[in-house]
Amino acid sequence: KYPGFYVEARTLRKYPLPIAAHLFGYIGEVDTSITRKDSYYKEGDYIGKSGIEKSYEEHLRGSRGVRRVMVDVFNREKGSFQNGKYDTASVAGDNLKLSIDGELQLYGELLMRNKVGSIVAIEPSTGEILCMVSSPAYDPNLLVGRSRTKNYVALLQNPYKPLFNRSQMATYPPGSTFKLVMALLAQQEKTLFPDTRYPCHGGYPLGGGKPKCHAHSSPLDLKASIAQSCNSYYSYVFRSVIDNKKYRNTEDAFAAWKSNIEKFGIGIRLPADLPNVLKGSTPSIPYYDKYFGKGQWRSSTIISLGIGQGELGITPLQNANIIAGIANRGYYYTPHVVKAIGGEMYIPEEFRIKHSMGVDRKYYDVVVDGMESVVESGTAAATKIKGIIVCGKTGTAQNPHGKDHSMYVAFAPRNNPKIAIAVSVENSGFGSQWAAPIASLLI
Repeated sequence: KYPGFYVEARTLRKYPLPIAAHLFGYIGEVDTSITRKDSYYKEGDYIGKSGIEKSYEEHLRGSRGVRRVMVDVFNREKGSFQNGKYDTASVAGDNLKLSIDGELQLYGELLMRNKVGSIVAIEPSTGEILCMVSSPAYDPNLLVGRSRTKNYVALLQNPYKPLFNRSQMATYPPGSTFKLVMALLAQQEKTLFPDTRYPCHGGYPLGGGKPKCHAHSSPLDLKASIAQSCNSYYSYVFRSVIDNKKYRNTEDAFAAWKSNIEKFGIGIRLPADLPNVLKGSTPSIPYYDKYFGKGQWRSSTIISLGIGQGELGITPLQNANIIAGIANRGYYYTPHVVKAIGGEMYIPEEFRIKHSMGVDRKYYDVVVDGMESVVESGTAAATKIKGIIVCGKTGTAQNPHGKDHSMYVAFAPRNNPKIAIAVSVENSGFGSQWAAPIASLLI
């Protein structure tokens, strides 16, 4: 009826369950910056903008088909060019199979409703991500179809930033969960032993009672220091590492400490199969030289690093990965979410490599014993699970902008672990109040 107008079908994403929006990502029209760089795309095409839509774009988009037609001088179609001799058929994109457990993801998002924070769960034996929650989230169906632009603007203006993927981009002080790393590193440096005892009188004595600590028996050995999460103990431990006489000076010891924590995946970008994975933050020697003056800082100046505070920032993905490494007693696989493409198992070589955390296997047993005590009789005793030995560590991350963040890491069961998990709930208090119960329910 109207020459020049025609109907053209296009595919729209549809999400049966409104979950994992940050993980899936979304698609949008290409802009000129993309069409200039990549001749595959033309104006009006769609491309993955975030999540696995972006990182697996080449697999999901398939191959474009080409149809060459003959037209007359008025640009009216007159049939195929040489009977379609040069036409090519389009090829549909590949299906992706993820390692995400749908029920676990759904439950995790339910538990994080009306909270700000994140959950990341990993299967230690493979590095496969089982659950990745960023809260607040949004229904991925909002960013599909005609209403996409309007909905995107509304999400962008939301003060709780639902588009921000906290699971891999938010940086938190790890708080007391970092004491596990310090316990392992100090043993490797031979400045800490299972029977090492340090005093605590409501805080670190050598720092005038700062960092402060809660009431508990004193002195404690290594296992009990983890179970009771003693701040004073790990201030001494950090001091022993930085003041280690095998190093020439504070700067050399600090450089070694920073290099060692990077082996745990801290302060480096984990090369996961997701876009926009951030590396967190670790302080540097030039930073302290500028802040305190060159040669003017000591272990006592930066003592808060020993309890996971100060200038240290770790993403939830990194925290879960650390616990997966401890569950494996010394190594981790790079976290990833895709396990099959187009029906074929897809595990690239980089996801099959064991990354050593640089600490000998023999030093893990006492730390794991302490983590078990955390759940059996320590700071997370209220979250015990009948019939499952859970090894955990609570953390309370101090927050200069408001109430402390509730942090918790755990793996289970103790032997042949199936899940390593990190939970962060912003501005909600102690790790045992919110993060630990959520992790326990998911486990």
